[in-house]
Amino acid sequence: MTLKVRRILSFIFIVLFLSITPLIMLYAAGYRLGKNGFSVQRTGMFIIDSKPEGAKIFIDNKPQETWASSILNKKNYITTPAKIKNLLPGEYDLRLELDGYWSWQKKLTVNPGASTFAENIYLFKNDLPIQIMPSDIESTKLPDDNNQAIILSSDLITFLNLSEESRKTVKRNGLAGKNISWSEDQNKIIIDNYLYDLTDLNSAVDLKKITPNSFNYKWVGNNLYYQDKNSVYRLEAANLPKKIIGNKIFNDYLIKNNYLYLIAKSGSAVNLETIDAATGQSLKNINLPAALNYSFINTEQNLLNLYDGGHKILYLIDPLSAYQPLVEIINNVKTTFWTDSDNLLYANDFEIWLYNLPNKNRTLITRISETIGNAILHPSKDYIIYSTKQTINAIELDEREKRNITELIKFDSINSFGLTEDIIYFSGKIGNSEGLYKYLIQ
Repeated sequence: MTLKVRRILSFIFIVLFLSITPLIMLYAAGYRLGKNGFSVQRTGMFIIDSKPEGAKIFIDNKPQETWASSILNKKNYITTPAKIKNLLPGEYDLRLELDGYWSWQKKLTVNPGASTFAENIYLFKNDLPIQIMPSDIESTKLPDDNNQAIILSSDLITFLNLSEESRKTVKRNGLAGKNISWSEDQNKIIIDNYLYDLTDLNSAVDLKKITPNSFNYKWVGNNLYYQDKNSVYRLEAANLPKKIIGNKIFNDYLIKNNYLYLIAKSGSAVNLETIDAATGQSLKNINLPAALNYSFINTEQNLLNLYDGGHKILYLIDPLSAYQPLVEIINNVKTTFWTDSDNLLYANDFEIWLYNLPNKNRTLITRISETIGNAILHPSKDYIIYSTKQTINAIELDEREKRNITELIKFDSINSFGLTEDIIYFSGKIGNSEGLYKYLIQ
C-alpha cells in the first residue's frame, strides 16, 4: 500500500469518525434525526408489560426485533416486558400478540424525553368454555367472594365447590332460590327461608316455623337477622329468636356499626330512621322522596346505599352527618359494584359508568345496543367483565385513544356469571348443550 493510498484511507476514516460519532452520541443521549432528515429531535420510549408475559410487540405493524437479529441474520423478537427506546415523538399503533390469546392494540403517543406506559395489559385466553355441570338450570348463585356455586335444577339443589369441582346435593323441595346468601365463614347459607349448614345439608331449618311471618334474611358476619311485619330479630344459639326492635312499620332494615337503620313509613311519608342497636333509642330521621321500593344495597360501604328500585335511583347517604346527609343521587341505575371505597361501577340497560365519589365525576365506560345483564370489575381493577343475553365481554378502563373490548364468549343464551381472577363461571346454553361452564381467561 502506497503512502498516498494510506493518506486517502486515513482521511476517509477521520471524516467518517467526525460525522458518525456525533450521531452516535446524540442517539445515546436520546436524540435522533427527524423524519425530514435535517432536524434533530429528542426521543421518547414505550415501557410495555403484559400478563402473561412473552407477548410479541408490534409498532405500526412492524414486529420489534433485538439488535442481534441483524447481526446474526436470525429473527429474534422483543417480547413483554420490554422498553422500546429512541422513538421519535408522535403517534404509534402498538399491538401485542401471544399464541392462544386475544391480541391487544391501541394508538399511543410518544412525547419527547418522556416514557409512555402500557404496563397493565391483561391478555385474555382465546379458548372454548368447558362444561363442568350439565343440567337444566333454573337458578344459580355464582361466586362473588367465595368459591361456592349454588345451582337449582328441577328437583335438586347442588352445592358446587369450584376450586375442587366437588359437589353436594339435596332435594329442592319447591324452593325458588330468590334469596341466597352466605354467612361470613361460609359454613351456613340461607336459601329462601331455609337455613342450611354445609356439614349437614339434610337438617335444614325452616325459619318460618321459628317466626311464622319472617322474611328478608340477612347475615351480619355470622349472625343471622330477619324481619316480620313490624319487628327485627336475631337468631341466637339453639335457633332461638331475639327481638331487636318491634312496633315499627318499615320496608327494609340494615344492621351496621352498632346502628339499626330502617326505611320507615308513616302515612305517605318515608324516612330513613337511625336507631341505637343496643338501646333501641331513635337517634335521627331523614326525609326521603316518596317511593314504594326502597332497599339497602352494597352494605359493606361506609355510606348507606339506598336504592329506589321503582325509579332506578341510587341515593348515597351519610346518616350521621349533621348538615348534609345526602351525598349524591345517581339516576338510571340497574346494577352497581364498588371497585373500592371511592369508585362506583354502575350499569343500566345499555351503558356502563364509573362514578368517582371524592370528585363527584362520572365517566362513561361504554354504550352498546344490546341489553347489559351484569357488570363486574376484574380483580386486576383494569378491566370490566360484562354480559349481554348471548355474550360475555371484557372492556379495559384505560381510556387513551379507545377502550379495547374483547368478546370472550358467545352462546345461544347466557344467564348469570361469576368471576375469579383467572376463571369466568357462567350458566348458559349452546345448541343442545346446557349447564354450568367455566372459561379460563389466563
